[in-house]
Amino acid sequence: MERVLNAAAELVAEDRFHTATIDDLAQRAGVARATVFGRFGSKLGVLEALSLRCAGGPEMRALREAQAVEDPVAAVDALLLAGCDLWEKEGYIMVQLKAIVVLEPDASKIIDAQYDDQRRGMQGLARGLQRAGRLREGWSVPRAAAALHALTSVETFMLLRRDHGQPLAKVKQTIIELSRTMLSEPH
Repeated sequence: MERVLNAAAELVAEDRFHTATIDDLAQRAGVARATVFGRFGSKLGVLEALSLRCAGGPEMRALREAQAVEDPVAAVDALLLAGCDLWEKEGYIMVQLKAIVVLEPDASKIIDAQYDDQRRGMQGLARGLQRAGRLREGWSVPRAAAALHALTSVETFMLLRRDHGQPLAKVKQTIIELSRTMLSEPH
């Protein structure tokens, strides 16, 4: 039901999803209210489907591929760049999803699952940096994982991109440069 998901994405981008009704969503999508309920069950169901659609997109695939790069520094770079591309395209959905949790507490399950997945990925990258001897002295795996998590967060991206008005290329450069603070020179 792409039309419903596209309509939901538009409402999210307009910062109107949280106040929109199922009727508003159905009307925008050009479908019957019963169709939305029958396919998704609720607004939360629409949000979950929208989140899953984002998770299956090329930007998310690039994130997963980056985590599989053998060289840990190259993996970090690829992950940070893919993360910026993801947030550039889909960040507004995640920001809205986090805001909607206040109104729809069941949405927290979606956020928690994404957070856990991201945390595991950052821990794996940090362990790879440690194994390769690339963590700067004083940087532990948990500290590096936390730093990577912060650098790949939608909040960091939106702060640089939206709040400070940096162009995408500058956001990417800034995040890559910040990641270098945890790295030692190769041996």
